[in-house]
Amino acid sequence: MKNPWLQIPACDYEAHMALPEVAQTQALSKLMASVLKEYTPASLAVIGCTTGSGFEHIDHAHTHRAVGVDVNAAYLAVLKERFSDKIPHLELIEADITAPDFEFNPVSMVFAALVFEYVNVEVALGNIARCLAPGAVLVVVLQLPTPESAPVTATRYKSLELLAPILNLVSPSEFSRMCNTFGLQQIKTDSIPLKKGKAFFVGFYRKNTELSVPPDRLRSR
Repeated sequence: MKNPWLQIPACDYEAHMALPEVAQTQALSKLMASVLKEYTPASLAVIGCTTGSGFEHIDHAHTHRAVGVDVNAAYLAVLKERFSDKIPHLELIEADITAPDFEFNPVSMVFAALVFEYVNVEVALGNIARCLAPGAVLVVVLQLPTPESAPVTATRYKSLELLAPILNLVSPSEFSRMCNTFGLQQIKTDSIPLKKGKAFFVGFYRKNTELSVPPDRLRSR
């Protein structure tokens, strides 16, 4: 079966996510801006980067390497067109994050929003953990369940409905337990209220290290 993410045009995805009744683009962009300001990571990977929402907040004076990972090459093409001349050393990777050979050189922060709902969580998390430098931070956004609305908000962009059969909400407590098995210690959590009774769980996890100074360390403010 073809991955539904490969059947959703970039224009549909962007328009759906930014609609006032969805407003998830706005929420995630604001979160990324806040996270980058707080941690100023030397290197950053955005998993499920789609067309690059939030990349406008990357300050290459602090973040010297930026990696975007997505399964949809068309999304990455849009991101490249928008940001390749604005972000030096931009790396774009078309990949399935559950593939056995998935990897990239370790970074000091990974931002993964609304990704784990569509993949084998344990496999994807194990692969991502290997791409985190010692002391690095993983920022994860999970959609929380609500009786008030379907997981995929119905809008005029019908292609998004292709995601409903493959979307599986992830328990934050179970996710945090799995993080522990991969040497990722929870730092803090937060929540973001959304439209129609929805909400996001935001989890922050740091990769354990025996080193006093990680080679690609975060410079927290």
